[in-house]
Amino acid sequence: MLSRKWILPLILVSLVIFFLSLRQLSDPDLGFHLKYGRWISANLQVPSHDLSTYTVQGHAYTDLHWLFQVVLYQVFRLTGYPGISVLVCMLSLIVSLLMMLRNRVFSIPLPVSLVAVFAGFVIIEPRITPRPEMFTFIFLSTVLLILDLYIRHRKNYLFLLPLIMLIWCNMHALSVLGLIVIAVYWFSIWIRDHEYNRSLLIWLALSVTACMINPYGVRGFSFPLELLTRFDPQNIYNQHIQEFMPFYAQPRFAIRDYLFIALLAIVVMCTAATIRRRSLHEVILPALFALLAIGSVRNLPLFVLAAMPVAGREITELSSRMIRFQAGFRRILFFAMVLFPTIMLPGVISSAWYSSNNSFNKTGVGLNRSHQPVEAAAFIASGYPGARILNSIGYGGWLSWIIPQPVFIDGRLEVMQEPLYSQITRSWNDGLPLLVARYKPDLVVYNYLNYYPWTPQLAAMQGWRLVFLDGQAAVFTSDTNRMQFPTVGLSYLPVANPASPGSRLQAVIIKYFRQPDEAASVILHENQFKRQMEAGKAGMKIPQDAIDFFNRANQAYRAGKMPDALAFYDTSIVIHPGYVKAYNNRGILRAAAFRDFSGAISDFNRALQIDPTFGDAYLGRGTAYFYLKDTANACRDWTSARSCGNGQAGQLIGLHCKAK
Repeated sequence: MLSRKWILPLILVSLVIFFLSLRQLSDPDLGFHLKYGRWISANLQVPSHDLSTYTVQGHAYTDLHWLFQVVLYQVFRLTGYPGISVLVCMLSLIVSLLMMLRNRVFSIPLPVSLVAVFAGFVIIEPRITPRPEMFTFIFLSTVLLILDLYIRHRKNYLFLLPLIMLIWCNMHALSVLGLIVIAVYWFSIWIRDHEYNRSLLIWLALSVTACMINPYGVRGFSFPLELLTRFDPQNIYNQHIQEFMPFYAQPRFAIRDYLFIALLAIVVMCTAATIRRRSLHEVILPALFALLAIGSVRNLPLFVLAAMPVAGREITELSSRMIRFQAGFRRILFFAMVLFPTIMLPGVISSAWYSSNNSFNKTGVGLNRSHQPVEAAAFIASGYPGARILNSIGYGGWLSWIIPQPVFIDGRLEVMQEPLYSQITRSWNDGLPLLVARYKPDLVVYNYLNYYPWTPQLAAMQGWRLVFLDGQAAVFTSDTNRMQFPTVGLSYLPVANPASPGSRLQAVIIKYFRQPDEAASVILHENQFKRQMEAGKAGMKIPQDAIDFFNRANQAYRAGKMPDALAFYDTSIVIHPGYVKAYNNRGILRAAAFRDFSGAISDFNRALQIDPTFGDAYLGRGTAYFYLKDTANACRDWTSARSCGNGQAGQLIGLHCKAK
């Protein structure tokens, strides 16, 4: 009776997982993975140094993803971009199947298992991408499944572990997690049985040996340890790139973040309540992966895969003690697993789910042309072959795949390294002319929605003209470039005037069920670009919608809604990159609410570059320096703030500065 009753929830959850996994290709790393997959397939060897840029050609490239890149390219060669979308969907479905199998090993009832898989995939879905970590999800789940079967049912599939590790270590750098998991299980058995498990120890040793079988040898085995520097809070990648940020430092939370918090709380409480029945590995692994997830948001799926079956088993054990409430508990789960997937499914199919969660993903197959610079790359390839380009980091991968000439930078951070990326970050604060003077590009191609500080700088730079514009990308050319194309004027742009959704109920329906209006988005983005171009002009009036977002940010700040305030300040600055007060207030918010002092200093710097007499920005920057224990710079800025008429600065000088 139970199995028949639960057919409907099972179908609904399966449909949600399927459509969450079937999405257009928007990942910025797709291009360079395809490029190197093509190169490896043609040359029958792996690269030893950078082959994509003109800036870091001498840098070593330990390509631990080479096997994934070959697989990805061969799928593309046979089926095109739609085939890659289908491949990612298939990999995702395999992950869900492995989650269900692990739940079955623990004898978790179907109602609890369905809830776990459904909630788990909502947490995982932002990382469903054509990246090698998809194989890490599969291999990690498979290793856990093999070890669970060995411990719980004495089914010995340990001989598969070295083979899995051999493939895994040639697919993704996180293969080291597999060795850690095997070692933890061995240690857990040792503590439980008070004797060495010789069989598992041998297969662990063989798995370590298998990881040495890669094109780079010992270097390939040890290289993942070098990548740990990205998770250092002082590392520039950690400070600027969203996926490396600590979980608690995110500027805004989405549904998956609240589910992660709930899952973490459930694991902690249920483990404490059932601690006497827990094996050591059921405590160590969830704790280890929780630390990884809290330290970096890109690791949230790893925690789900490691902890969800343990949480399901704990909940099952606790519920068995409350027989009177089991029937009601199952009815609640049944209702939830019919209601939530039913509500969610239309939004996922139409892609409204993603837009409502601040995601650029779209359901479907093939390329996401509203996120990949497809038209801009085609324009450069046809009109400017061989031209030296300066590009934003997110475009580097796709450009290197499409155009014949090398690019400035791409997303292989371990190859690009911090000094080059630091030059990019400095260019956001009126440093673009120095970057152009240093590298002498013929073209500048960038995402003006993310790199909006470049636009007013290019508008003010002599000898640079806009020659291409679409809903995300802008291309400027130097007048010295021998290939000349007409300047793109902005007077043709229609005025963005999004229609009002009407009542609150209509707004909810539009937000969650209607497919996003791409044409309206393009108009809105191009109008933002036009305002960016005008922002550097003297006496430029601040647009009313920028003021409106600024005021909404201030209201959200006063109400304690810090993520909303940050989002509104961001939008205000995107609309008008010359908005001094928005930079200043965003700097205050970053320092006070998120303890992001380096980001705050960057905002105060930008405000002072626009208006060197703005005393509040000197005050804020000095305070940020003070919290970084840089008293000398703090006192210098407070002195500047006082000279600009800021009364509060004098009090701080009197309290903290020797020279009063």
